[in-house]
Amino acid sequence: MEGKQEYYKAVRKKWMFILICVLLIVVALVFSLSIGMYDLDFFDCYRILIEHITGNITDPYADDIVVFTRLPIGVFAIIVGAVLAMGGAVMQSILRNPLADPYTMGVSSGALLGASIAIVLGNGIMPFFNDSWVKIIMAFGFSLIPVAVILMFSIKRRVTATKIILIGIAMMYIFSAIVQLLMITASEETLAEIYSWRVGTLALTTWDTIPIPLGISLVCGIILLYHHRRINVMMAGSRSAHSMGVDPDRTILVEITLVSLMTAATVCFTGTIGFVGLVGPHVARLFVGSESKLLLPASAAFGGLFLLLANCIARVSGEYGLPVGVISAIIGCPLFIFILIKMRRKSAWN
Repeated sequence: MEGKQEYYKAVRKKWMFILICVLLIVVALVFSLSIGMYDLDFFDCYRILIEHITGNITDPYADDIVVFTRLPIGVFAIIVGAVLAMGGAVMQSILRNPLADPYTMGVSSGALLGASIAIVLGNGIMPFFNDSWVKIIMAFGFSLIPVAVILMFSIKRRVTATKIILIGIAMMYIFSAIVQLLMITASEETLAEIYSWRVGTLALTTWDTIPIPLGISLVCGIILLYHHRRINVMMAGSRSAHSMGVDPDRTILVEITLVSLMTAATVCFTGTIGFVGLVGPHVARLFVGSESKLLLPASAAFGGLFLLLANCIARVSGEYGLPVGVISAIIGCPLFIFILIKMRRKSAWN
């Protein structure tokens, strides 16, 4: 009986970590509304939100900043952080590699190439769309090329976790080389835009940005949560998965396709935001363990909180702020090194 009580107590502690992250996200989101070059305190933002809801707007300029600029950026930061961290948790589990993240297969490099081509050529390649949507469509399409290559390889031969990583690295170098060629021949204005997209930013987010990535991410995320038992089995290795009635090759292909879809759906709007998908799962694993039923939502909650706080720091860094991808890398890199040093030896991949 005591063992059973200890088990439920441990589970409650794990769910408490997720709940605390969610509560901190709410607090940080409201706090983020007061951060920026336009000086507003917390109570001003609270009053502006109430006025907007009731329709009694007294300061249209402040209302525009809070409701139509800072609020959608904060909401999208939570979505992007959650997607990248959950994707990282899945990739690390099914590939049994602590260095895996949603970008392992070259998704970010493909998106960068697509966006770079759109920036250089403009909407001439898709005259029926404006420049911003051409960039988004091209980034989304090119980001899925590595997954398509992996799926093509899987038709003729068995694709192992190692081969997936190697294919992703190869695609990443190919895409990066082409982007470098485009940057060499680009004008200064075009070069600056490619660089801005490369480091990752949330500054261009509007409410119109959110529905598409949110819808795709919700569908893929729910399916991944439904597959948590398969993900757990994959952590024991391919042979163990076979003995438990799970096809490891099919499972890997399905899960990486889902992760790639939701990652591509967010990255094509923001650019490459690094270290969230790498650090988030490791931090969550320290608190909730490697059980995917808890690890996936915990990673999503911490990832959303991490990127939201990073975006708050990015707004007040420098004279005009910095891209959030720069801040996430500056914070994420030393944090990741610290986690690796302190990581317990009983981790799933050891």
